[in-house]
Amino acid sequence: MFAIPTLKVRGMKYIHYYIFFLFFFIACKENKTDIIPCVPQTKVDVPLEEVSGISSSFIDTVLFVKLQEPQNTFRNLNKLKIYGDTIYILDERLSKLMSFDKEGNFITQYGERGRSSSEYVRVNSFDVDKHYVYLYDDASEKMISFTHGGEFVQKVETPFWGEDFKALENGSFLFSLKPGKSNVKLCVTDSHFNIKKVFSYFDEKDQDNYSGYSLFQKVGDNIYYTDDMSDTTHVFTPKGELVHSYLFNFGKYAPPLEARYDAEQLIEDKHVFMYTCPLIYESKLVMFLENRHLRTVLYYDMKERIGGNKDIDKGLSPTDIIIPLCMADGYVVGYLEDYCLDRFEDKTTLPADVVQHLENGYRVVAFYRLKR
Repeated sequence: MFAIPTLKVRGMKYIHYYIFFLFFFIACKENKTDIIPCVPQTKVDVPLEEVSGISSSFIDTVLFVKLQEPQNTFRNLNKLKIYGDTIYILDERLSKLMSFDKEGNFITQYGERGRSSSEYVRVNSFDVDKHYVYLYDDASEKMISFTHGGEFVQKVETPFWGEDFKALENGSFLFSLKPGKSNVKLCVTDSHFNIKKVFSYFDEKDQDNYSGYSLFQKVGDNIYYTDDMSDTTHVFTPKGELVHSYLFNFGKYAPPLEARYDAEQLIEDKHVFMYTCPLIYESKLVMFLENRHLRTVLYYDMKERIGGNKDIDKGLSPTDIIIPLCMADGYVVGYLEDYCLDRFEDKTTLPADVVQHLENGYRVVAFYRLKR
């Protein structure tokens, strides 16, 4: 329990201090179904309007890596991560995780569908650290570990139904759960997946935790977590300590709290919300938004307070990020598929070999370097 400071009327600064403390205390108490405990928060007033050529003000260069895919490799590229010089890509529809080198050459696939201890039914999330590649099978509620080269190590059943996770540097895990087995929503587990610390819980209406994108992003030494249809991003250390949060102010278009369990209704009502965890690199912010019936990527400098949005479904230029999936060494990483070509204002502005690769039905990973 906090100790309320004594109110002294001799100086206005004491009254101001009391009011500030009381507001902070009430805010923490009222926010009991959200992240606990309260931490320092940065509020960002998000510009929602489109700005012509905005990406060229933030993106320095674009590097394209043509994936040399085995036949019938992907249906969807849902989650992509870079570890060292290796590109890891998850297709949730096919439950297939594969790796490629920095030149786009195929390395290996991690496991296969099946019922044995080394197989999975449905992979919905993965992560990589210096030890292993981790796949979470949400249909069987188990974590399967592989070496970086693709050899099976072990499988461990979890006492919960996981949605997304991040491996921490001390062998524990930061987990976002699905509703059903318990009301725990965000927690830290030990290496055997016993819940050790709870950060937030589901409430009665908050029962939609089935994101198709990553809820966690690691950028530098920070791990960022964003809940589905949220306006808040929470910052963790590599050891799973909650240290900061960002509140993104979408103004009158922010969805009401009681409606944030129905994405289709929020889209119909022209609300604004985050599709996936934003990427924050130094003062730069890149964010994928559902923006009043448009899908946009926000480019924003939080220090200079300048930026704007770009519709990702039409009139693209080479510096426009279609879907920002992760960060790697100052690069925002996304990808292109053949249908993306129709969105470019002039596809001849792309390298000819990239266009040919896409027209042949293959994918291209794009690295967009942020200006410093």
